[in-house]
This record gives sequence, C-alpha cells and structure tokens, in this order.
Amino acid sequence: MRAECLLCFTTRQVLTEGCDDTLRWVGLFRELRSPTATGLEKRVAACDCATLERWTLARHLLVRDLSTDELEQPPEAPGCSGVGPTSTRPCANWDRVRVTR
Repeated sequence: MRAECLLCFTTRQVLTEGCDDTLRWVGLFRELRSPTATGLEKRVAACDCATLERWTLARHLLVRDLSTDELEQPPEAPGCSGVGPTSTRPCANWDRVRVTR
C-alpha cells in the first residue's frame, strides 16, 4: 500500500476497482494503516462513494478549461501530499465540500 491518505487511497481504489455501496476501501485503509481507529467507519459516510462526495480536490490542483473558464478535475489524479503513517485525516489535496442551505 502506498503512503497515501484515506481520501487519496479511497479515490484510487474506487476509480480502479469500483464502489459496491459499502465501506470496503475505508475499512481496508483502517485495517492496513490505522487499526486502532475503530471509529473511522462511523465518522465517514455510508459508503466509499458517499465519503468521496463530501470532499473535493483543493482549488490549487484543479485545471482551468480554456473554452469555458471553469475549474475542473485534472485528467490524472495528483499524487498524495502525505500524512502521518497512521493518520486517517485527508492530505492537503482535499477540501471539504461546503453545503449551502
């Protein structure tokens, strides 16, 4: 397993292996990197995909579409900017999605 944060790992796994509406990838991350983080699954969403929907790539990693002037996801995911070896926090590549009501 690469030295990557929870969100970078989960994103990579969902993109390559898919989402089965469970916390399969979040659970695997916890087992491999932070087995004492027993509350991790309770802190995230109901499944891997829903967890990722709560976060977005940080603005400095987005690319501008020159025809629409909109910021978009880059064609390839950036490398993880890193966290501590047992951390379950996202790296600096991620910003929480702000919900406006």
